[in-house]
Parts: sequence; structure tokens; C-alpha cells
Amino acid sequence: MSSLDWIRNHKIWLSLVFVRFCLVFLPQQGYIHPDEFFQSTEIVAGDILNVSVVRTWEFSVGLRSVPPIYCLTGPGFSLLKGVPQMMTSYWAVVLPRLSACILSLAVDVAVLYVCDVFAIDSTVALPILASSYVMLTYLTRPFSNTLETVTFCVLLVLVAKVVKNIRHSQSDRAEKKSKEFKVLPNDGYQRKTLDEFRKKHSPNPTEEKSNSDSNGRTVFLIGVVMSIGMFIRPTFAAFSVGPILWLVGTALMSGDGAVSYLFLMSFGALVPSILMVLVDTAYYSDMTVVDILSRFRQCVITSGNVAKCWEEYFSMFIVTPWNFLKYNSDPDNLSVHGHHPYYTHLLINIPLLLGPAVVLILVELYRFCMRRSTSYNSTPLCFLTPPILILSLFPHQEPRFLLPLLPLGVILYVSSINRIGHRNVFLFLWCVFNLIGLLFYGFLHQGGVIPLLSYIEKNLNNPSPLFTNEDTFFFFHTYMPPRSLLLSHTSVEQLVDLQGSPIEDLVAAVKSQKTCCSYLAIPGTMMEEFVHQRISFDVIQAFPFHLSMEDPPSYDVVKEVWQNFSDRAYYDKLFESMSLFLLKMKN
Repeated sequence: MSSLDWIRNHKIWLSLVFVRFCLVFLPQQGYIHPDEFFQSTEIVAGDILNVSVVRTWEFSVGLRSVPPIYCLTGPGFSLLKGVPQMMTSYWAVVLPRLSACILSLAVDVAVLYVCDVFAIDSTVALPILASSYVMLTYLTRPFSNTLETVTFCVLLVLVAKVVKNIRHSQSDRAEKKSKEFKVLPNDGYQRKTLDEFRKKHSPNPTEEKSNSDSNGRTVFLIGVVMSIGMFIRPTFAAFSVGPILWLVGTALMSGDGAVSYLFLMSFGALVPSILMVLVDTAYYSDMTVVDILSRFRQCVITSGNVAKCWEEYFSMFIVTPWNFLKYNSDPDNLSVHGHHPYYTHLLINIPLLLGPAVVLILVELYRFCMRRSTSYNSTPLCFLTPPILILSLFPHQEPRFLLPLLPLGVILYVSSINRIGHRNVFLFLWCVFNLIGLLFYGFLHQGGVIPLLSYIEKNLNNPSPLFTNEDTFFFFHTYMPPRSLLLSHTSVEQLVDLQGSPIEDLVAAVKSQKTCCSYLAIPGTMMEEFVHQRISFDVIQAFPFHLSMEDPPSYDVVKEVWQNFSDRAYYDKLFESMSLFLLKMKN
């Protein structure tokens, strides 16, 4: 197939990829989760741009590895630092998302390659993947889960490549061996020496050595990717169980040296692990490589307590995956972030991510249990099951923790949808589900916070500023405002996050404020309660399409709109309840 034919066959996918990049530059105003900022952009912006930011607890105890987040958001903020004209909140939002969007193409490549391995039509799989709201929202944001998903897709491609090579070599050997038992008409009456027979029918040692070397290099890279994935998020190990067992099992059945593969993987994981530990240790403890080598030399030449010296030496290293596992193994720590039932991933989070695809995946699971499923379908299903079961053991469960399962879910969905009689119905349901997901997570969910911060930044840093560095901004019943978007040296002092505090705490904070001017960011659903507190204020600006699921519009408002469908006044009331207001407190 020519390149032009391939582009013509995949034009829907290419159009959806273009939409993905357009949504980054728009940009989406939806605020999915605070970790989008506080596990990546907030930290790197503070380090590179030297602006005032909030460093969350994870970066005070060494739970997050620094190199991955710098690779994701560092280039964008380095560009901002080098081009002062771009130093605006717009680019502070867009550039990290652009990096994530570019990396998300690895998910498309992985699905394309795996479709080839499992003989699945990529002209159907790629558009379904690219139309997923998860691809358009979650995987274009600088979450650590985005990096984990991209790394898992790289692992999937590398493992599939080795397995494909092993099976190809195995089939070649079987084909050549079968030729030994064929008696050709012209050879039946000719004498042949043993050397002549071996030369004609034995495998080509050069070709086999080339395949073996290629597999060895790929397996080494698998070890490297495994190590990087573990430092991004230790939960990466749960997602890699299926692919690694597939690789080892295929190598064992073909007699291709599974033990040597495991050794190569371990050696490949060693080098990046050492580098990550050194970088994290230098970052969190302010030690240099020279200091680490000096302490090593001291333990080598010491004449004192050697065991104690080495114990102190190794204890100074920051191993973030180990710290992460220690923290999450303590139930008291996890209770701070919220406990969820063990079935949350299975019954809530997977349907939230995959929508109607879950129905066909369950059908495929039933077929697998009844031994009716093909090997091509059962392999992705076996990849999908272990991480869900393993991560369900932890009491804190969120949908984004399962993002790496998206490509596997799409592959299973496409392979199953070709067999059913209602294909168009399922495709229609998929489109409707993902359109709703895009509107909700991309534009509505906490959708006023980022535009409001951009408004403050724009009117704080322009020649005729509306705000000053002495002003205070209270955020009430919203997600935590990322301070890095103000691009100032006083944002931590200026932005006061009251989270979901009672209204009495808000009143006390406003009345005790002694600065020049006080402002309040408050959802429309809380305005009526705030008005009753008899605090004078002016409305500076309303930022529409702000939907907070913690404080959603009341049932009565929605009911009135439904009953008075043609009356604009009721729509205005709903519109107000779905806005984030910026108020100026009067003295």
C-alpha cells in the first residue's frame, strides 16, 4: 500500500488527531483534577521560571521522581523563560499540554502496531481511539498518568515486536524442517553427501544470529522502559504483568532463551534506575555527584565502623518508587485521600473511561471463560484483567489510575464489534458517550477556575493593571487554584484556597483581611447563601460554564428549566448557577 493510499484509508483518524491538537490550543477550560498542575507544572514552573508556587507534600518527602516531569513540562517552561513575550497564563497552560499531546501519539502508534500483530482492522481501531474523550482530555494534560500510559504503550510495542520476531523465526524453522522430508522428483535419483544436504536444508546461521541480536536489543530496551515506568508511577508494574508474561511464555514455548531475556531486561532496568536515583537524590537533598562520590570514597578508605558508614551512605539515596510504596501501604495515609469500595474500578471507573465498550468487553470475557474466544482476543483480555484486580486492592481509586488500559479496551472493542449484528448502534453510542465526556471534562468541570486565573494574570501584569500584588483572592468551593498561572512572585500569599470550608469560615476570613482589596471566587450555586451573610460586594466578572459536582445546580433549577423549556428567564438562572463569579469586597 502506498503512502497516499494509507492516508486516504486513515483520513478520519488524521482529522481527529488534528482536532486533538486544536483542542490544546483552544484551550480546554475544564479542570479535571488538581494533580494536572500540582504533580508537574507547578513544580517545574517554580524551578525554571522562579515564580511563586505551592509545592505539595509529595515533593517534600520524595514520593515523585523528578526527571519524568521535567521531560514532560520542562521544554515548555524553558521556552517561556527564553521568550519573555510568551510569558502569559495562556502559554503556561498550553505548552505543557502540547508536550503531553505530542507524546499521546505514541498511544496511536501502539494501537496501529498491535492491530497489525493481532490482524485487526486499524482503519476502525484508530478512529475509535482518537474519538475517545480520554484521548482528547486526559491524555493531553500533563498528568503523571499520561506519562505512564505513553510508557506502557512503548512497552506494548516492544514486547509485540519481540513476540512477532520469535513466532516468525519459529514458523521459518518449521517450514524449513518440513522441506527435509519432501522428496523432489529430480533429487530422488541423485546421491548427496551429508554436507551438501545440511548446506541446502539447514537454517541460515547469519540470519538467525541477526534475529537473535535484534531481539536481544529490544529486550534490553524493554528493561529500560520498565525502569522508567516504575519511576513515573510504581503502579506501572501492575500494567506490565500481562505483556511481560506473554513475552516470557512465548520465549519458553519456542525455546528461545527466556532466562537470557530476563537477564537482559534486568540489566536494561539497572542503568536508568541508577541515573534516576542519583538525579532524585541530588534534587531532594541538594547534594552533587561530587558529594556522593566523596562519601563513597570515605566509606572505602575508612578505618572506623565500616558497616555503619555504608548504612549511612545507602540511606542518603532517594528511591522514589520505594517511598511511594511505603506511603501507600499505610492505610492511615490513604484515608487522607479518601477511601473507595474495592469494586470502584470495576463497576465505576472502567465504564467511565470506556463507556459502551465495556458491554462488548464483558461479552468477550464470558466467551473467554466459556473457551469460545480466539487467541487474538484472549491475549489483550489477559493484559486488561491483572491491573484492574491488582489496583482494586488499594482503597483509593480514581478513573485516571486506569488510563493505560485505554488502548487495550479499544482493541478488544474493535475486535468484538466486527462479530456483532448491531455494529452501527454501538458506534453511535460510542460517539454520543465520548461527546458528552469531552464537553464535561474538557469544558464544564470546574471550567471557570483557569479562565478566572488567566483574567487575574492578564489584569495584574498589564500596563494599566486592575489588580495589584497587595490584593488577596479567596477561592471558595473550587478546586485548588494553581499559583503558577499568575506568573508572579507573590501568588502564594495572594491566592487563599478555602476549599470546601463552611460559609462561616469564608465570612471570618474576608472580615479579618487587612490588605488593600479583597476578592472572592465563588460558584453561582453558593451565591445565594453568601448574599445572606450581608457582606457588601461588587460583581467584577462572571466566568460561564463552571460545573462543580461538589456543588451542582439544584434540582429545582433544573426542573424549572425542564418545565419552562421556552422561557429564557429560567435559562438565565441555570446559566448563573453554572458560572464562577469574581466578587470585590467593599470596605
